[in-house]
Amino acid sequence: MASNFQSAGQVMGVRKTTDFLEKATWGLAGALLFLAVIGSAFIPRGEAGVDESRVRQQIETAVDPTQVPNFPTTAPAAETSTTTDSTK
Repeated sequence: MASNFQSAGQVMGVRKTTDFLEKATWGLAGALLFLAVIGSAFIPRGEAGVDESRVRQQIETAVDPTQVPNFPTTAPAAETSTTTDSTK
């Protein structure tokens, strides 16, 4: 009796399920490729030079992170204090 209800629960079956998944995968991959190609047509190309010059300017004015900072090599001159000793 259980064998009769077992096949009633399956709507598509194993073969139809794998065929559906394969077709859906190829369909989604094709749609993604199509949208990528069509989407690249809407990229503004006239303003590309402006952004490039900003990037190039930042690269040229960047501080070298490996550069060693310049520390003073001589000691500062000693100051003479003119304080009076009030204990005398």
